[in-house]
Amino acid sequence: TYVGDILIAVNPFRNIDIYSSQHSKLYIGAKRTANPPHIFAVADIGYQSMVTYNSDQCIVISGESGAGKTQSAHLLVQQLTVLGKANNRTLQEKILQVNNLVEAFGNAGTIINDNSSRFGKYLEMKFTCGGTVVGAQISEYLLEKSRVVHQAVGEKNFHIFYYIYAGLAEKKKL
Repeated sequence: TYVGDILIAVNPFRNIDIYSSQHSKLYIGAKRTANPPHIFAVADIGYQSMVTYNSDQCIVISGESGAGKTQSAHLLVQQLTVLGKANNRTLQEKILQVNNLVEAFGNAGTIINDNSSRFGKYLEMKFTCGGTVVGAQISEYLLEKSRVVHQAVGEKNFHIFYYIYAGLAEKKKL
């Protein structure tokens, strides 16, 4: 639902079919009242404001652990690359996949969430004056560094360490 300019989204903890390419198209250039509240509408409002007013836009995603912030960010970037008509599929894939790489270094398993972000992230997407996406830059901050040397009972270290271990074990290089 919306509260003013704020979209309040609830994690259903299951897959629901409202993130398809058909849904993506429903929100492109549509009036906010034309469709149910959606993260794609937030992306479209930000994109249209950027293009129309030729000014930078900022979208903040906030919530408690397990609220779906990471998934919302993925969907937002996905829709912005569609709106920004990434000049080739490779650019769109790179922007979406770099998030996964950054998360390997900053996400860890907690008691509440197996893929909890243990850091803050600032993603800056770059667009031409005409609104074409040309790249992205990610900055991380507030990384929970103490997790590297100590994890609470029931919690895990950053995913990257398990990925490295699995790769070395597969190649018999432990």
